Amino acid sequence: MGRGKLAAQVAHAAVVAALSAQGCPDFGIWLAEGQPKVVLGVTDGEQLGAVAAAADAASLRVHVIRDAGRTQLAPGTPTCCAIGPAQNARIDAVTGGLSLL
Repeated sequence: MGRGKLAAQVAHAAVVAALSAQGCPDFGIWLAEGQPKVVLGVTDGEQLGAVAAAADAASLRVHVIRDAGRTQLAPGTPTCCAIGPAQNARIDAVTGGLSLL
């Protein structure tokens, strides 16, 4: 993905995570803390799927973003995922081994 495409996919993930978390206690805390976001990288779609599955297994909110296929990727290609909002320690338990993008 190009830089612009990547930025758009991350924005999609942030929006869907925020909208779906409205009303939950973690959302209020996240909002009050300035809506922190950390963007991490994975090596491929397989690792993305493994991270998403681990987040789900840890009972974290997780949303996998799949591309519409209008530009650079085939329709349905997973591009990124949003995890949370949740306590940092809970998210770090799943994503702590990933590098900053």
